[in-house]
Amino acid sequence: IGGKTVSKDGNPTRLVWANAAYLLLVWFFIFLCLAFGMKWTGRIAYFTMGFPIILLFVFLFRAVSLEGAGGGIKQYIGQWDMTVLEKGDVWSEAVAQIFFSLSVCFGVMIAYGAACPRTEPALLNSFVVGLSNSVFSFISGLAVFAALGHLSFLTDTPVAKLKFEGLSLVFGTWPVVLGTLPGGEHWVRLLFFNLFLLGIDSAFSLVEAPVSIIMDKAGLKMQRWMVCAIICTLSYFSSLLYVTDAGLSFLDVVDFYINFTLILLGFFETFSAGWIFGIEEQIKTFGVDAVITYMSANFLSVFAASLVWFTAEENNVWGGFVTLIVVYFFFFAMTLYHLYVKVKEDPSCGTLEYLLEQLAFGNVFYLAKEMSHVVGVLPKAWAVLIKQFIPQVLLILFINLAVTKNKVGETAFGHYGEYAAWPYQTIGIASVCFAFVIIMVGFSISDLFASFDATAHGNIKALEYTSTSDSSDEEYITGREVAKKEDVEANK
Repeated sequence: IGGKTVSKDGNPTRLVWANAAYLLLVWFFIFLCLAFGMKWTGRIAYFTMGFPIILLFVFLFRAVSLEGAGGGIKQYIGQWDMTVLEKGDVWSEAVAQIFFSLSVCFGVMIAYGAACPRTEPALLNSFVVGLSNSVFSFISGLAVFAALGHLSFLTDTPVAKLKFEGLSLVFGTWPVVLGTLPGGEHWVRLLFFNLFLLGIDSAFSLVEAPVSIIMDKAGLKMQRWMVCAIICTLSYFSSLLYVTDAGLSFLDVVDFYINFTLILLGFFETFSAGWIFGIEEQIKTFGVDAVITYMSANFLSVFAASLVWFTAEENNVWGGFVTLIVVYFFFFAMTLYHLYVKVKEDPSCGTLEYLLEQLAFGNVFYLAKEMSHVVGVLPKAWAVLIKQFIPQVLLILFINLAVTKNKVGETAFGHYGEYAAWPYQTIGIASVCFAFVIIMVGFSISDLFASFDATAHGNIKALEYTSTSDSSDEEYITGREVAKKEDVEANK
């Protein structure tokens, strides 16, 4: 790939023009997949996902039939190294990998969901997508380790000592196994065609998100193929750094820093749904002091505990939990005090227990109920998790990853992989900061994004939470039937 010409400090010195041409070809195919509408994109996806699945099972059945495959399978599912879980960064990177694998926090699911029927059951679809992803990941791992077992047999080397990781898990195992089939070289050619399909399938899904937003929300009077052409052209030029002679180094760095971006986006998405939705009404009903102290109990406690957990000289697990409990109950006691004062001043607002329940769950229970009118029943467990668990856990994982040390004892954030500060660390950090700045601008100057908000144009009624909103679940099904009736009338 031309990596022998990098400078002594590892910086790029040239473009690899052959790779740049291949990259242009890839983006041209991505453009063709998107330019003619989502229906065509869906039809193409049947092939770009269906064919790799067929080839995966061919690879699996062939791999498990080879000599020594059992040793690799035993290494995969029969021998557990639980000490790996003691490494803090493993948890954060695993969550980010699942986000990436599921296309969560990229806008892809939102774009594709918008193309589904309005009353499509979101809960069922979420389970199907999540479980399917995990099942195929497990099957892929089984096939790869069966191949490693065969390679172990051929080289008389224990599976654990085979020098395969990262990209070599694919390029070092699949060609060997497929080469044992009749007409092996043609199967190897199919392997590279398969990887090409998987690559463009992921890419046109990622590009579909901004295309859908621009076409559906921004109100631009442009044809779809023109929007796709502009985005694909910009994407091509922004990805040229990956076809320099140091392209794999850039890929490694960006792949690490994207973990921060995904966790950060996941945190703010769940924080917005669980805490920002209805906050104006909550401040009006319970008072700003009660709302702020309750929010502090949930997030300052987690932040303080994370500092103890991850920055102490030794893993101070119990010290972190003590900090979490002390800080949480300090601010929670202040919340109770402010609600108690509210009850004393205005007994008609309800009891202390009622106000606390509404402060903790009222807005998310109402959100779940109103969404259930369209997408089917969302259990109250979803509402509880989206406010009281998921954003807190994502905050812990973000801090955990941010303070992870590299091999020389420096924080990996800003010093990942011992790459030079310029251009590698700078580009990685800039990608995280760019996402953070966009989020902060959206919070502080929301009018800048008004053109993307259908409720601002009167096309869709905004969902509003008030102190009198009913968050019970008595009307889940009837509301869904109303939504179906509205869709039928709209289609007519």
